Amino acid sequence: MQGELIAGRYRVEEEIGRGGMGIVLRALDTQLNRWVALKMLLPEATNDIRLRRRLASEARTASGISHPGIATVFDFVEAPEASFIVYELVAGRTLRSELAAGRFKTEELVEAGLQLADALAAAHQQGVMHRDLKPENIMVVPGGDCRGRMKILDFGLAKHFPLPLLESDGARSATTISEHTVPGLAAGTIAYMAPEQLEAAQADARSDIYALGLILYELATGRHPFHGKSVSLTIANILTQKAAPITHYDPEAPAEIDRIIQKCLRKHPAERYQFARELFTDLRNFRAATATADAARKEPPSLMRKLFGAAGAKPYLLWEILHIKACIRCALLVYLAWQFKTATSGRPSLALFFAAVVCCTTQGILCAVLLIAGVADRRNLRTFVQILAPWLRAVGLANGLLAFLMAAFVAESHTILAVLLTALAVAIGFTALLLKPAMDRTAIYGSGLTEQ
Repeated sequence: MQGELIAGRYRVEEEIGRGGMGIVLRALDTQLNRWVALKMLLPEATNDIRLRRRLASEARTASGISHPGIATVFDFVEAPEASFIVYELVAGRTLRSELAAGRFKTEELVEAGLQLADALAAAHQQGVMHRDLKPENIMVVPGGDCRGRMKILDFGLAKHFPLPLLESDGARSATTISEHTVPGLAAGTIAYMAPEQLEAAQADARSDIYALGLILYELATGRHPFHGKSVSLTIANILTQKAAPITHYDPEAPAEIDRIIQKCLRKHPAERYQFARELFTDLRNFRAATATADAARKEPPSLMRKLFGAAGAKPYLLWEILHIKACIRCALLVYLAWQFKTATSGRPSLALFFAAVVCCTTQGILCAVLLIAGVADRRNLRTFVQILAPWLRAVGLANGLLAFLMAAFVAESHTILAVLLTALAVAIGFTALLLKPAMDRTAIYGSGLTEQ
Protein backbone atom coordinates (compact mmCIF):
# COMPACT_ATOMS: atom_id res chain seq x y z
CA MET A 1 0.00 0.00 0.00
CA GLN A 2 1.15 3.55 -0.69
CA GLY A 3 3.00 4.97 2.29
CA GLU A 4 3.57 1.54 3.84
CA LEU A 5 6.96 1.03 5.48
CA ILE A 6 8.60 -2.28 4.57
CA ALA A 7 11.37 -3.83 6.68
CA GLY A 8 11.35 -0.68 8.78
CA ARG A 9 13.22 1.19 6.10
CA TYR A 10 11.59 1.31 2.66
CA ARG A 11 8.50 3.51 2.25
CA VAL A 12 6.38 2.41 -0.71
CA GLU A 13 5.40 5.13 -3.17
CA GLU A 14 3.75 3.33 -6.08
CA GLU A 15 3.72 0.22 -8.24
CA ILE A 16 5.82 0.62 -11.38
CA GLY A 17 5.76 -2.88 -12.85
CA ARG A 18 4.03 -6.25 -12.63
CA GLY A 19 4.58 -9.64 -14.20
CA GLY A 20 3.16 -13.13 -13.96
CA MET A 21 4.84 -13.83 -10.63
CA GLY A 22 6.38 -10.60 -9.39
CA ILE A 23 5.81 -6.93 -8.76
CA VAL A 24 8.13 -3.91 -8.73
CA LEU A 25 7.52 -1.00 -6.38
CA ARG A 26 8.98 2.47 -6.29
CA ALA A 27 10.08 3.18 -2.72
CA LEU A 28 12.13 5.60 -0.67
CA ASP A 29 15.05 4.28 1.33
CA THR A 30 14.45 6.32 4.48
CA GLN A 31 17.91 5.61 5.90
CA LEU A 32 19.90 6.75 2.85
CA ASN A 33 17.23 9.10 1.50
CA ARG A 34 17.27 7.71 -2.04
CA TRP A 35 14.70 6.23 -4.37
CA VAL A 36 14.96 2.51 -5.08
CA ALA A 37 13.00 -0.21 -6.85
CA LEU A 38 11.78 -3.17 -4.79
CA LYS A 39 11.24 -6.40 -6.68
CA MET A 40 9.18 -8.99 -4.82
CA LEU A 41 6.84 -11.88 -5.47
CA LEU A 42 3.12 -11.37 -5.77
CA PRO A 43 1.23 -12.05 -2.51
CA GLU A 44 -0.18 -15.32 -3.84
CA ALA A 45 3.32 -16.56 -4.71
CA THR A 46 5.15 -15.65 -1.50
CA ASN A 47 4.80 -19.20 -0.12
CA ASP A 48 6.23 -20.84 -3.22
CA ILE A 49 9.65 -22.05 -2.07
CA ARG A 50 10.90 -22.48 -5.63
CA LEU A 51 10.06 -18.90 -6.58
CA ARG A 52 11.57 -17.55 -3.38
CA ARG A 53 14.78 -19.41 -4.16
CA ARG A 54 14.76 -17.97 -7.66
CA LEU A 55 14.37 -14.44 -6.26
CA ALA A 56 17.32 -14.99 -3.91
CA SER A 57 19.34 -16.46 -6.78
CA GLU A 58 18.61 -13.40 -8.93
CA ALA A 59 19.84 -11.12 -6.14
CA ARG A 60 23.09 -13.07 -5.76
CA THR A 61 23.68 -13.25 -9.51
CA ALA A 62 22.95 -9.60 -10.33
CA SER A 63 24.85 -8.28 -7.32
CA GLY A 64 28.04 -9.91 -8.62
CA ILE A 65 28.04 -7.77 -11.77
CA SER A 66 29.23 -4.18 -11.62
CA HIS A 67 28.63 -2.29 -14.84
CA PRO A 68 26.87 1.00 -15.72
CA GLY A 69 24.78 -0.87 -18.29
CA ILE A 70 23.32 -3.28 -15.71
CA ALA A 71 20.93 -2.28 -12.92
CA THR A 72 22.74 -2.34 -9.58
CA VAL A 73 21.52 -4.52 -6.71
CA PHE A 74 21.75 -2.67 -3.40
CA ASP A 75 20.40 -5.35 -1.08
CA PHE A 76 18.32 -8.49 -0.64
CA VAL A 77 15.92 -8.42 2.29
CA GLU A 78 14.02 -11.29 3.82
CA ALA A 79 11.22 -9.69 5.84
CA PRO A 80 8.02 -11.09 7.39
CA GLU A 81 5.95 -9.16 4.86
CA ALA A 82 7.91 -10.51 1.86
CA SER A 83 11.39 -11.16 0.56
CA PHE A 84 12.53 -8.62 -2.01
CA ILE A 85 15.49 -7.33 -3.98
CA VAL A 86 16.47 -3.68 -3.64
CA TYR A 87 17.51 -2.40 -7.08
CA GLU A 88 18.63 1.04 -8.14
CA LEU A 89 15.68 2.95 -9.53
CA VAL A 90 16.23 3.28 -13.27
CA ALA A 91 14.31 6.26 -14.62
CA GLY A 92 13.32 6.03 -18.25
CA ARG A 93 11.32 3.97 -20.71
CA THR A 94 11.66 0.37 -21.78
CA LEU A 95 13.28 -0.31 -25.11
CA ARG A 96 9.95 -1.71 -26.24
CA SER A 97 8.39 1.72 -25.66
CA GLU A 98 11.21 3.35 -27.61
CA LEU A 99 10.62 0.96 -30.49
CA ALA A 100 6.96 1.97 -30.53
CA ALA A 101 8.13 5.47 -31.39
CA GLY A 102 9.90 4.21 -34.54
CA ARG A 103 12.93 2.23 -35.59
CA PHE A 104 16.39 3.48 -34.72
CA LYS A 105 18.69 5.35 -37.07
CA THR A 106 21.97 3.61 -37.87
CA GLU A 107 24.01 5.73 -35.46
CA GLU A 108 21.41 5.15 -32.71
CA LEU A 109 21.41 1.40 -33.36
CA VAL A 110 25.21 1.22 -33.24
CA GLU A 111 25.37 3.19 -29.99
CA ALA A 112 22.69 1.00 -28.38
CA GLY A 113 24.45 -2.13 -29.62
CA LEU A 114 27.78 -0.99 -28.21
CA GLN A 115 26.28 -0.32 -24.79
CA LEU A 116 24.38 -3.61 -24.65
CA ALA A 117 27.30 -5.68 -25.94
CA ASP A 118 29.60 -4.08 -23.39
CA ALA A 119 27.14 -4.83 -20.58
CA LEU A 120 26.71 -8.43 -21.73
CA ALA A 121 30.48 -8.84 -21.92
CA ALA A 122 30.72 -7.76 -18.28
CA ALA A 123 28.06 -10.31 -17.25
CA HIS A 124 29.64 -13.10 -19.29
CA GLN A 125 33.02 -12.33 -17.78
CA GLN A 126 31.47 -13.22 -14.44
CA GLY A 127 30.16 -16.45 -15.94
CA VAL A 128 26.55 -15.22 -16.00
CA MET A 129 24.16 -15.53 -18.94
CA HIS A 130 20.97 -13.48 -18.82
CA ARG A 131 18.71 -15.94 -20.69
CA ASP A 132 15.83 -13.48 -20.96
CA LEU A 133 17.23 -10.55 -22.92
CA LYS A 134 14.42 -8.69 -24.71
CA PRO A 135 13.28 -5.08 -25.19
CA GLU A 136 11.00 -5.32 -22.16
CA ASN A 137 14.02 -6.01 -19.93
CA ILE A 138 16.07 -3.07 -21.19
CA MET A 139 15.55 0.46 -19.93
CA VAL A 140 16.50 3.54 -21.95
CA VAL A 141 17.68 6.30 -19.64
CA PRO A 142 17.43 9.81 -21.16
CA GLY A 143 20.77 11.39 -21.95
CA GLY A 144 23.65 11.10 -24.38
CA ASP A 145 23.86 11.86 -28.08
CA CYS A 146 21.43 9.18 -29.27
CA ARG A 147 18.20 7.75 -27.84
CA GLY A 148 19.68 7.36 -24.37
CA ARG A 149 21.74 5.05 -22.17
CA MET A 150 20.85 1.35 -22.17
CA LYS A 151 20.36 -0.47 -18.88
CA ILE A 152 19.74 -4.23 -18.65
CA LEU A 153 17.24 -5.35 -15.99
CA ASP A 154 15.75 -8.56 -14.63
CA PHE A 155 18.24 -11.36 -14.06
CA GLY A 156 15.44 -13.59 -12.80
CA LEU A 157 16.29 -16.35 -15.28
CA ALA A 158 20.04 -15.80 -15.25
CA LYS A 159 22.35 -18.75 -14.73
CA HIS A 160 26.01 -19.47 -14.61
CA PHE A 161 27.34 -21.18 -17.73
CA PRO A 162 28.45 -23.56 -19.13
CA LEU A 163 25.83 -25.43 -17.09
CA PRO A 164 22.97 -26.78 -19.26
CA LEU A 165 19.92 -24.59 -19.51
CA LEU A 166 17.66 -27.39 -18.27
CA GLU A 167 18.92 -29.28 -15.27
CA SER A 168 18.65 -33.06 -14.96
CA ASP A 169 15.90 -32.87 -12.36
CA GLY A 170 12.73 -33.65 -14.33
CA ALA A 171 10.36 -31.58 -12.22
CA ARG A 172 12.64 -28.53 -12.41
CA SER A 173 12.95 -28.87 -16.17
CA ALA A 174 9.25 -29.25 -16.74
CA THR A 175 8.55 -26.19 -14.63
CA THR A 176 11.08 -24.10 -16.54
CA ILE A 177 9.43 -25.00 -19.83
CA SER A 178 5.91 -24.47 -18.59
CA GLU A 179 6.69 -20.96 -17.40
CA HIS A 180 7.00 -19.91 -21.01
CA THR A 181 4.43 -22.06 -22.76
CA VAL A 182 1.35 -22.25 -20.60
CA PRO A 183 -1.75 -20.70 -22.18
CA GLY A 184 -2.35 -17.08 -21.34
CA LEU A 185 1.30 -16.11 -20.89
CA ALA A 186 2.97 -13.84 -23.44
CA ALA A 187 5.35 -15.47 -25.88
CA GLY A 188 7.83 -12.66 -25.56
CA THR A 189 10.50 -14.76 -23.92
CA ILE A 190 10.12 -17.55 -26.46
CA ALA A 191 10.49 -15.03 -29.27
CA TYR A 192 13.99 -14.17 -28.04
CA MET A 193 15.19 -17.70 -27.31
CA ALA A 194 18.04 -19.10 -29.38
CA PRO A 195 17.43 -22.36 -31.29
CA GLU A 196 19.50 -24.37 -28.81
CA GLN A 197 17.35 -23.10 -25.95
CA LEU A 198 14.15 -24.13 -27.70
CA GLU A 199 15.63 -27.57 -28.40
CA ALA A 200 16.58 -27.98 -24.73
CA ALA A 201 20.26 -28.20 -25.68
CA GLN A 202 23.11 -26.71 -23.70
CA ALA A 203 23.05 -22.91 -23.77
CA ASP A 204 25.80 -20.45 -22.95
CA ALA A 205 26.79 -16.85 -23.54
CA ARG A 206 26.24 -17.22 -27.28
CA SER A 207 22.51 -17.59 -26.60
CA ASP A 208 22.51 -14.08 -25.16
CA ILE A 209 24.36 -12.88 -28.26
CA TYR A 210 21.58 -14.39 -30.39
CA ALA A 211 18.96 -12.50 -28.35
CA LEU A 212 20.93 -9.28 -28.72
CA GLY A 213 21.04 -9.86 -32.48
CA LEU A 214 17.25 -10.10 -32.50
CA ILE A 215 17.01 -6.84 -30.57
CA LEU A 216 19.38 -5.09 -32.99
CA TYR A 217 17.34 -6.44 -35.90
CA GLU A 218 14.21 -4.91 -34.39
CA LEU A 219 15.99 -1.60 -33.83
CA ALA A 220 17.03 -1.55 -37.50
CA THR A 221 13.76 -2.71 -39.08
CA GLY A 222 11.05 -2.13 -36.49
CA ARG A 223 9.97 -5.77 -36.60
CA HIS A 224 10.89 -9.21 -35.23
CA PRO A 225 12.32 -11.44 -38.00
CA PHE A 226 10.63 -14.66 -36.78
CA HIS A 227 7.37 -13.46 -35.28
CA GLY A 228 4.47 -15.76 -36.12
CA LYS A 229 0.73 -15.67 -35.56
CA SER A 230 1.10 -18.22 -32.76
CA VAL A 231 3.75 -19.45 -30.36
CA SER A 232 4.18 -22.61 -32.43
CA LEU A 233 4.75 -20.68 -35.64
CA THR A 234 7.26 -18.40 -33.88
CA ILE A 235 9.20 -21.42 -32.63
CA ALA A 236 9.12 -23.04 -36.09
CA ASN A 237 10.40 -19.84 -37.70
CA ILE A 238 13.25 -19.53 -35.21
CA LEU A 239 14.32 -23.10 -35.85
CA THR A 240 14.00 -23.15 -39.65
CA GLN A 241 13.83 -19.68 -41.18
CA LYS A 242 16.64 -17.26 -41.95
CA ALA A 243 16.14 -13.61 -41.13
CA ALA A 244 15.53 -11.44 -44.18
CA PRO A 245 18.31 -8.95 -44.92
CA ILE A 246 17.87 -5.60 -43.22
CA THR A 247 18.07 -3.95 -46.63
CA HIS A 248 14.79 -5.66 -47.47
CA TYR A 249 13.10 -3.20 -45.09
CA ASP A 250 15.60 -0.35 -45.30
CA PRO A 251 17.46 -0.14 -48.65
CA GLU A 252 19.82 2.48 -47.19
CA ALA A 253 20.96 0.28 -44.29
CA PRO A 254 24.75 -0.30 -44.33
CA ALA A 255 25.78 -3.75 -45.53
CA GLU A 256 28.23 -4.07 -42.61
CA ILE A 257 25.44 -3.65 -40.05
CA ASP A 258 23.45 -6.37 -41.82
CA ARG A 259 26.49 -8.66 -41.73
CA ILE A 260 27.03 -8.05 -38.01
CA ILE A 261 23.40 -8.74 -37.10
CA GLN A 262 23.12 -11.79 -39.35
CA LYS A 263 26.22 -13.24 -37.69
CA CYS A 264 24.50 -12.91 -34.31
CA LEU A 265 21.48 -14.77 -35.67
CA ARG A 266 23.21 -17.88 -36.99
CA LYS A 267 21.35 -21.05 -36.03
CA HIS A 268 24.46 -22.85 -34.80
CA PRO A 269 26.25 -21.22 -31.83
CA ALA A 270 29.68 -22.01 -33.31
CA GLU A 271 28.89 -19.75 -36.28
CA ARG A 272 27.92 -16.72 -34.17
CA TYR A 273 30.15 -14.30 -32.34
CA GLN A 274 31.78 -16.40 -29.67
CA PHE A 275 32.08 -13.53 -27.23
CA ALA A 276 30.12 -10.33 -26.73
CA ARG A 277 33.42 -8.45 -26.85
CA GLU A 278 33.86 -9.52 -30.50
CA LEU A 279 30.48 -8.04 -31.34
CA PHE A 280 31.42 -4.87 -29.47
CA THR A 281 34.67 -4.61 -31.46
CA ASP A 282 32.94 -4.95 -34.84
CA LEU A 283 30.36 -2.29 -33.94
CA ARG A 284 33.08 0.04 -32.68
CA ASN A 285 35.13 -0.44 -35.86
CA PHE A 286 32.06 0.31 -37.97
CA ARG A 287 31.40 3.49 -36.02
CA ALA A 288 35.01 4.61 -36.42
CA ALA A 289 35.01 3.90 -40.17
CA THR A 290 31.72 5.75 -40.61
CA ALA A 291 33.01 8.76 -38.67
CA THR A 292 36.14 8.89 -40.85
CA ALA A 293 34.09 8.68 -44.05
CA ASP A 294 31.72 11.40 -42.85
CA ALA A 295 34.62 13.67 -41.98
CA ALA A 296 36.15 13.13 -45.41
CA ARG A 297 32.86 14.02 -47.12
CA LYS A 298 32.48 17.18 -45.06
CA GLU A 299 36.09 18.32 -45.62
CA PRO A 300 36.22 21.26 -48.06
CA PRO A 301 38.09 20.70 -51.35
CA SER A 302 41.80 21.28 -51.04
CA LEU A 303 43.58 23.94 -53.04
CA MET A 304 45.29 21.19 -55.03
CA ARG A 305 41.95 19.65 -56.05
CA LYS A 306 40.64 23.07 -57.06
CA LEU A 307 43.73 23.64 -59.20
CA PHE A 308 44.08 20.19 -60.75
CA GLY A 309 40.53 18.78 -60.66
CA ALA A 310 40.42 15.01 -61.10
CA ALA A 311 44.22 14.83 -61.02
CA GLY A 312 43.97 15.71 -57.33
CA ALA A 313 42.68 12.18 -56.70
CA LYS A 314 46.37 11.17 -56.50
CA PRO A 315 47.66 13.70 -53.96
CA TYR A 316 50.86 11.89 -53.04
CA LEU A 317 51.88 11.45 -56.68
CA LEU A 318 51.39 15.15 -57.35
CA TRP A 319 53.32 15.93 -54.17
CA GLU A 320 56.27 13.94 -55.54
CA ILE A 321 56.02 15.71 -58.91
CA LEU A 322 56.07 19.08 -57.13
CA HIS A 323 59.42 18.29 -55.50
CA ILE A 324 60.90 16.93 -58.73
CA LYS A 325 59.88 20.16 -60.48
CA ALA A 326 61.48 22.14 -57.65
CA CYS A 327 64.77 20.36 -58.29
CA ILE A 328 64.47 21.11 -62.01
CA ARG A 329 63.78 24.79 -61.30
CA CYS A 330 66.85 24.91 -59.06
CA ALA A 331 68.99 23.51 -61.87
CA LEU A 332 67.49 26.05 -64.29
CA LEU A 333 68.16 28.91 -61.87
CA VAL A 334 71.80 27.86 -61.52
CA TYR A 335 72.11 27.86 -65.33
CA LEU A 336 70.52 31.32 -65.62
CA ALA A 337 72.71 32.55 -62.76
CA TRP A 338 75.77 31.39 -64.72
CA GLN A 339 74.51 33.29 -67.78
CA PHE A 340 73.98 36.32 -65.51
CA LYS A 341 77.57 36.08 -64.20
CA THR A 342 78.89 35.82 -67.77
CA ALA A 343 76.89 38.85 -68.89
CA THR A 344 77.89 41.06 -65.95
CA SER A 345 80.97 41.88 -63.94
CA GLY A 346 81.89 43.05 -60.49
CA ARG A 347 81.59 41.69 -56.98
CA PRO A 348 77.79 42.13 -56.66
CA SER A 349 77.15 39.89 -59.67
CA LEU A 350 79.62 37.29 -58.38
CA ALA A 351 77.98 37.35 -54.94
CA LEU A 352 74.50 36.88 -56.45
CA PHE A 353 75.77 33.95 -58.53
CA PHE A 354 77.31 32.12 -55.59
CA ALA A 355 74.30 32.86 -53.37
CA ALA A 356 72.01 31.34 -56.03
CA VAL A 357 74.24 28.24 -56.29
CA VAL A 358 74.22 27.73 -52.51
CA CYS A 359 70.44 28.24 -52.13
CA CYS A 360 69.58 26.07 -55.14
CA THR A 361 71.87 23.29 -53.92
CA THR A 362 70.31 23.46 -50.46
CA GLN A 363 66.78 23.38 -51.84
CA GLY A 364 67.61 20.47 -54.14
CA ILE A 365 69.10 18.46 -51.28
CA LEU A 366 66.08 19.08 -49.03
CA CYS A 367 63.66 18.04 -51.80
CA ALA A 368 65.72 14.91 -52.47
CA VAL A 369 65.63 14.00 -48.77
CA LEU A 370 61.81 14.21 -48.74
CA LEU A 371 61.49 12.18 -51.93
CA ILE A 372 63.77 9.46 -50.56
CA ALA A 373 61.92 9.46 -47.23
CA GLY A 374 58.64 8.99 -49.08
CA VAL A 375 60.01 5.88 -50.77
CA ALA A 376 61.97 4.38 -47.89
CA ASP A 377 59.94 5.34 -44.78
CA ARG A 378 56.43 6.51 -45.70
CA ARG A 379 55.17 6.05 -42.11
CA ASN A 380 57.53 8.74 -40.79
CA LEU A 381 57.21 11.07 -43.77
CA ARG A 382 54.93 13.41 -41.83
CA THR A 383 57.72 13.99 -39.30
CA PHE A 384 60.23 14.79 -42.06
CA VAL A 385 57.81 17.28 -43.62
CA GLN A 386 57.19 19.01 -40.30
CA ILE A 387 60.94 19.46 -39.80
CA LEU A 388 61.99 20.44 -43.33
CA ALA A 389 58.96 22.43 -44.57
CA PRO A 390 59.98 25.73 -42.90
CA TRP A 391 63.51 25.45 -44.32
CA LEU A 392 62.23 24.67 -47.81
CA ARG A 393 59.94 27.67 -47.71
CA ALA A 394 62.77 29.97 -46.57
CA VAL A 395 65.20 28.70 -49.23
CA GLY A 396 62.53 28.89 -51.92
CA LEU A 397 61.74 32.51 -51.05
CA ALA A 398 65.48 33.28 -51.07
CA ASN A 399 65.83 31.77 -54.56
CA GLY A 400 62.89 33.83 -55.79
CA LEU A 401 64.40 37.00 -54.36
CA LEU A 402 67.82 36.26 -55.92
CA ALA A 403 66.20 35.69 -59.32
CA PHE A 404 64.41 39.06 -59.07
CA LEU A 405 67.66 40.85 -58.15
CA MET A 406 69.55 39.31 -61.05
CA ALA A 407 66.69 40.23 -63.41
CA ALA A 408 66.87 43.84 -62.19
CA PHE A 409 70.66 43.89 -62.82
CA VAL A 410 70.34 42.91 -66.48
CA ALA A 411 66.92 44.40 -67.30
CA GLU A 412 68.35 47.03 -69.70
CA SER A 413 71.24 45.13 -71.26
CA HIS A 414 69.85 41.57 -71.51
CA THR A 415 66.05 41.73 -71.74
CA ILE A 416 65.44 38.04 -72.56
CA LEU A 417 67.58 36.88 -69.63
CA ALA A 418 65.74 39.31 -67.34
CA VAL A 419 62.34 37.99 -68.50
CA LEU A 420 63.40 34.38 -67.90
CA LEU A 421 64.73 35.21 -64.42
CA THR A 422 61.53 37.12 -63.56
CA ALA A 423 59.27 34.24 -64.70
CA LEU A 424 61.37 31.78 -62.73
CA ALA A 425 61.24 34.02 -59.65
CA VAL A 426 57.42 34.17 -59.81
CA ALA A 427 57.16 30.37 -60.19
CA ILE A 428 59.52 29.72 -57.29
CA GLY A 429 57.82 32.24 -55.00
CA PHE A 430 54.28 30.99 -55.79
CA THR A 431 55.32 27.40 -55.10
CA ALA A 432 57.06 28.26 -51.82
CA LEU A 433 54.26 30.48 -50.45
CA LEU A 434 51.06 28.72 -51.61
CA LEU A 435 51.35 25.53 -53.62
CA LYS A 436 53.75 23.50 -51.52
CA PRO A 437 52.00 24.13 -48.13
CA ALA A 438 48.65 23.16 -49.71
CA MET A 439 50.10 19.97 -51.18
CA ASP A 440 51.79 19.09 -47.92
CA ARG A 441 48.47 19.30 -46.06
CA THR A 442 46.61 17.27 -48.67
CA ALA A 443 49.17 14.59 -49.48
CA ILE A 444 50.94 14.15 -46.16
CA TYR A 445 48.23 14.94 -43.62
CA GLY A 446 45.40 13.56 -45.76
CA SER A 447 44.65 10.30 -47.50
CA GLY A 448 47.65 10.50 -49.81
CA LEU A 449 49.96 9.30 -47.07
CA THR A 450 48.26 5.90 -47.01
CA GLU A 451 48.24 5.34 -50.74
CA GLN A 452 50.61 2.68 -51.94
